[in-house]
Amino acid sequence: MAFSIFFVLTWLAVFTFGVIQKKLSLVENTFVFLITLIVSINFSWIVMNELELIKRTEETLPYTASLLNRSIIIPVLLLIQLNMSMARDSFLWKTVVMLSAVLVLVGLSYLMTALNITDNTDWNLGLDAIYFFLLNLIAYFAYWVMESVSEKAVNQS
Repeated sequence: MAFSIFFVLTWLAVFTFGVIQKKLSLVENTFVFLITLIVSINFSWIVMNELELIKRTEETLPYTASLLNRSIIIPVLLLIQLNMSMARDSFLWKTVVMLSAVLVLVGLSYLMTALNITDNTDWNLGLDAIYFFLLNLIAYFAYWVMESVSEKAVNQS
């Protein structure tokens, strides 16, 4: 059951990203995706396997569902959020979109706990919210770095 839910959520996230109007270029989207993917994988490895703050199921399909969430859903949702927030220059709009993305990601964490994919022994949803907020800031920073590097390259040539 858990695998099928996260499989559908993965396709929904990828489809949504495919049809939205993108404000970022292909290179910027790829760079932000890879940076958030690296941070997401490393953070989940440290929290789940090294510190053992979150226990993950040993069953195959629910484990695969957690991998889908970590490796596809989270980075793609951050890309959707970043493209939506760049649609307008308003600080309020960017804040609302970021907070909405954090709420959706915390909801996915809660769903993983409710479906017994993970067991939060020494972890809670508040810490997840802080992590997802920081991950959003990392995505913004990665976009800013990519934008500033591309501007320098264009101005030098």
